[in-house]
Amino acid sequence: MKKMLLAFALMLPGGCAQQPAAPTEAEHGHGAGSITTTNYSDATELFVEFRPLVVNLRRRFDAHMSWLEDYRAVGEGRLTAELVHSDGTVDRASAEVSDTPGIFRPLLAASKSGRARLRFTLEARGRTSVHDVGDVLVYPSSEAAARANPEQEEAEGRIAFTKEIQWRIPFNTAPAAIRTLEATLPVVVDVRLAPDAEAIVAAPVAGIVRTGGTVPGPGTDVRAGETLATISAQLGGGEDVASLDLAIARSRIGVEAARREVARMGQLFRAEAVPQRRLQEAQTALRLAQAEQNAAARRRAALGGGGPGVPLVAPISGRILTSTLVRGAAVQAGTELMRIGDPNSLWLVAHVPEAQAGGIRAPGGLDLDRPGGSVRLRVGDQLRLVQGSSFVDPRTRMMGIAFRTGGMGFAPGQRLQGRLHTGIVRNAVSVPALAISNEGGQAVLYVQVDGEVFERRPVTVGIRSGDLVEVRGDVRAGERVVTVGTAAVRAAAASPASFGHGHAH
Repeated sequence: MKKMLLAFALMLPGGCAQQPAAPTEAEHGHGAGSITTTNYSDATELFVEFRPLVVNLRRRFDAHMSWLEDYRAVGEGRLTAELVHSDGTVDRASAEVSDTPGIFRPLLAASKSGRARLRFTLEARGRTSVHDVGDVLVYPSSEAAARANPEQEEAEGRIAFTKEIQWRIPFNTAPAAIRTLEATLPVVVDVRLAPDAEAIVAAPVAGIVRTGGTVPGPGTDVRAGETLATISAQLGGGEDVASLDLAIARSRIGVEAARREVARMGQLFRAEAVPQRRLQEAQTALRLAQAEQNAAARRRAALGGGGPGVPLVAPISGRILTSTLVRGAAVQAGTELMRIGDPNSLWLVAHVPEAQAGGIRAPGGLDLDRPGGSVRLRVGDQLRLVQGSSFVDPRTRMMGIAFRTGGMGFAPGQRLQGRLHTGIVRNAVSVPALAISNEGGQAVLYVQVDGEVFERRPVTVGIRSGDLVEVRGDVRAGERVVTVGTAAVRAAAASPASFGHGHAH
């Protein structure tokens, strides 16, 4: 990385120090007594260099303009510099972007000495950015200006990193700020059906699967109590087709014989040759023979899958998630045939490592990473806490924290990455987590103290809240820290001569 940045730095035009020469009164502000200041609007950063202002003497403002959204040089537009004196007089000068994208060089002569307010207005991309730099002094003579602004020595520990390099590499900064942070922990989250929203449909008896129409499959919505299929129960006892067919034949012969006997006894009874009791006995024997025939027929039909069906009933309303149901398949009693669940009644189970289990107070929700960005779910709005921090699984060494939610596009069985809100809340100075570097076990920030000047600041990291981290140490709210390009700034600190002239004074 260092070699790449060194080669890149050597390709640059030497930073601001090697710009084309200008008239003496408008000399670039790198020399003795030069003034630099950095100011921010909502859209842009202004870093401007100029020599002390002297009445009726033109000064050139070397204004470096950067877009804050991506830290690229402002390559178009017009910049107006204004000096507003205490009596309301305004001195004004404008300039379009120079041959170096990002740098505007308006020439301005102050008409009065004394204190005046310096302001810059950028018109670019159809937007207006105003930078009110604050009060400056306009001196009555060059000698007075030189006495008041002697050459300064470079401060120890400062890192020079020019705009020309910042603009040509991935780079960005963000302000440290006092924010209300709620501690979060990175977790793996499993999406499960709620226990009362899932049911298994098992075969109640051994038999053959029968369906009256379409076989219901995964994705089909069903209602509680709905008959999904039937099972024709099979007979036990080791009976086979041949023995059942023989029983049917015997019963059929028995029925025919019983009918003939009833007919014969009827004739004899009408001829008063036998008593009525003999006719009644023959009729009873016929009914028994017919019952045996019907029973044999039912046993034979059941063995072939055509017997009376035992219904498979949906125990809950929901959607068929899995199914092994096949028409005509033989199943054993207790075999799982279907799994039904309500996809709008889910549990989100966050797995917390046991080492961090003690840091959970009152889980307040989850931030889940999904395609297109992170989604934040809060207890009381989209979530309901159903299982808190109470048990560490001895097998996985994880503690499960479960929240109940509706569908929201989650699928049972899905596994997501996310962050658990622990319930620990406090106000603290915080920075984006991207700004933290680990250097030999020490957390470090690189702070932008001026447009082209940075400092390395060791800090102590506190709680993390989403993409923000609490920091304690030598960093104040309002200071800007490097979030993208930290490695390049660190390389500039190690090889300052390779990155051009800075302004560490």
